[in-house]
Amino acid sequence: MKRWGFDVVPALIVLFAMMLPLRGGFTDDGFIHVQYARNLMTRGEYSFNPGETSFGTTSPLWVMGLAAIAQPLGGGEALVGAGKALSWLFAFAVVIALHRVLIVFGASRRTALFGAMALAADVWLVRWGALGMESSLAAFMAALLVGASRRAYDDRAAAAAFGAAAAIGALVRPELYLVMPVFLAGALTRRPRPRPGVLLAAAVAMIALVGPWLAFAKWHIGSFLPNTAGAKSGGLITSPLDFARGLWVPAKIIVSAQLVAVLAMLADLAVTRRRAFVLTPEFRFGALWMLALPLAYVAGDIQILSRYLLLVTPAICLAGWMSVESLLRASAPRVRTAAMASAVVVALATNGVVYARVVVPPSREFSEDLQVNMAGLARVLHDHAQPGEVVAAADIGYLAFYSGCRVLDLGGLVEPEMGRLLGNHDYEEIVAEGLYFDVQGYPHVDYLVDRELVPDRFDGKIMRGHRFDKIHRTTVRNLGIRKPGTYYYTLYRLTPVTP
Repeated sequence: MKRWGFDVVPALIVLFAMMLPLRGGFTDDGFIHVQYARNLMTRGEYSFNPGETSFGTTSPLWVMGLAAIAQPLGGGEALVGAGKALSWLFAFAVVIALHRVLIVFGASRRTALFGAMALAADVWLVRWGALGMESSLAAFMAALLVGASRRAYDDRAAAAAFGAAAAIGALVRPELYLVMPVFLAGALTRRPRPRPGVLLAAAVAMIALVGPWLAFAKWHIGSFLPNTAGAKSGGLITSPLDFARGLWVPAKIIVSAQLVAVLAMLADLAVTRRRAFVLTPEFRFGALWMLALPLAYVAGDIQILSRYLLLVTPAICLAGWMSVESLLRASAPRVRTAAMASAVVVALATNGVVYARVVVPPSREFSEDLQVNMAGLARVLHDHAQPGEVVAAADIGYLAFYSGCRVLDLGGLVEPEMGRLLGNHDYEEIVAEGLYFDVQGYPHVDYLVDRELVPDRFDGKIMRGHRFDKIHRTTVRNLGIRKPGTYYYTLYRLTPVTP
């Protein structure tokens, strides 16, 4: 085994220790992937509601992987277990990949270890890696892309490998389709300019691999990209002031986990200026990528979640720790070691505080309530509903997986018509006024799962020719970090009434 093989072990121990408090966790988005994987396994179709092809999941490759792993195990809960196992596995793989990429970029063994430890402690990698999402695989692909980009402007084979990685990454998260435009834009900033054949090799490799999926998606599903792209975007921001305000969200998320890396990059720029690592030709794609993606999120008014920014975290961590090494290069060996050790302690401590105070309590509470209370509500619905009946709800993954009902997604992720309705009305308006009764393709809605801070608000009421009768109610202690407070999930039977 090469010398870097065992060096990364301390970082993996840090990651394992950080992830333990969230072991067994899962998310409703995870159940959406699982539902698609189950229908792919059992029906051979890419669908959320059986028999209705749709593009309501952001990660086709994750869905296919879950289906392939769970097929021999019979599906069902094995799909949930596969999601959890893969998520953990790729969280460890990201740390190993970054350690190797640091070595490839010329970092010392000490810098590679400390950089890997800083990534292992990254509070958002830990959170999403432990909760059964595709986020850790997406971060792994992002790390591979940064590593592959080092020689991709200079060598045709390296460029083709970069294009192949970009294609695989795009099937994990649609944001990675942006990789090729950023790569080509980077070519315009290099002197001398890369040869056209090199750039063509990267583009052709990506198109050759992702093209068949895009053709299949258009033919089988009817869309090149997931519905989630439109559902989570508020439209292009044209106001400079609104754009500037929007930058606060990604900045806060990134700095909360990678404070040391960000400060090191800024210090390197201030001290060494044009010789700073982030300005080196070898890191050209990485530098542009870690700026382009957050800016694209803000410009598109995307509802930015911490897991989305894991796509730039490996580049930020790499640049930060290469900057640390650059700043300390002239120092005595003992001073370098002491300074780097101090920096990694700060990284571990800051992430540990955010993790313990901000992340763990709401993440554990929601995950527990999802897999017990919300799943219990779905099983109650399963016992009451008849075949073909429809339930409208905002959280849909667990509901479809455990109830077996046809689900009308009030968030617009699965049903494009619902997404268009959300373009004109907010969620609360749709629920309070019963606008979901008008969604084309759903001639009847038989149940509603209402999610609100007050209980039983519709019980006994008549709206749009339907009486709302409460069947079951449960509580969820929060809806994540951004939505604290107890929410009531109330299941109503919607019975048509005559005037």
